[in-house]
Amino acid sequence: MNSNMKPKVSVVMSVYNGERYLHESIKSILNQTYKNFEFIIINDGSTDRSLEIIRSYTDDRMVLINQENTGLAKALNNGIAISKSDYIARMDADDVAMPERLEKQVDFLSKNLNCTIVGSNASVIDKDGYFVRDSNLSTTNDEMKRKLPSTPFIHPSVMFRKNIFYKAGQYPEYMLNAQDVVLFNSMAKYGTFANLSENLIQYRIVPTANTGRDKKVSEKFNKILSKAIKYNKISDDDFAYLKTKTNSNRNSKERLANYHLYLAKKYLWNNYQPKLTRSNLIKSLSNKFNFICVFYYFVSFMPNIVIKSLYEHLKCEKC
Repeated sequence: MNSNMKPKVSVVMSVYNGERYLHESIKSILNQTYKNFEFIIINDGSTDRSLEIIRSYTDDRMVLINQENTGLAKALNNGIAISKSDYIARMDADDVAMPERLEKQVDFLSKNLNCTIVGSNASVIDKDGYFVRDSNLSTTNDEMKRKLPSTPFIHPSVMFRKNIFYKAGQYPEYMLNAQDVVLFNSMAKYGTFANLSENLIQYRIVPTANTGRDKKVSEKFNKILSKAIKYNKISDDDFAYLKTKTNSNRNSKERLANYHLYLAKKYLWNNYQPKLTRSNLIKSLSNKFNFICVFYYFVSFMPNIVIKSLYEHLKCEKC
């Protein structure tokens, strides 16, 4: 990019101890077919080799913010604050952008002036890069708005208009997770939503993701999230609760058990990879015993046609 040219897009990525996947993620942005962008990377107090990896690149489109750890919301707000463009594209340090991602999203926003934010579908992969499933998101404004207050987007797939981001109040720094949910609910007032049907990113599910929560924790968290969406603030007690749960569950055995059980179910029901199903069930059981893991383990030896029939039967029972 010519240094005198204003970039059309600012890609904003916050990194905290992301060394394992960071090279792949950075390269996927630098190799985009669309070239008129700046790439703002916030090293949010990493203690691993993340900063060294970022500094190993000499591309003049890259802008580094090296700061003490503040958490995702404040890091992203800091990055967007120095951006020079009208469009903000989110990216996470463990995901991979398809080569035409920026080109297709810029084209869509340029042609749909009332659209405030556009995301895309994704190929979901696990921590080792194995394909798990393709997402199947709603793509039209009406369908997506009906899903609110739940987010209709995959967060690292989105591109949005910066002026609407500021009208909506930025990422809420009082939320230690689900910051995007609060922001997107606020942005819904200012225009239409869209998801492109193509898989424009590889979205990586890692053990720190919320692939499973205790029921009581989920109920409490959802109440806090509802307050945040309605009032754009939460109480000090609610903030303390979020901080406690975020710190205590980051690498807990229960979280790891939930992660591997989640993957096992996707491999069993959505992708028919019985060996990966069993491998993840064993890893889940090694962290926490669960009878459902034993059930899924025996099911994984059945033919695919039987598993599909069982899956449809179980879905009908939940309807």
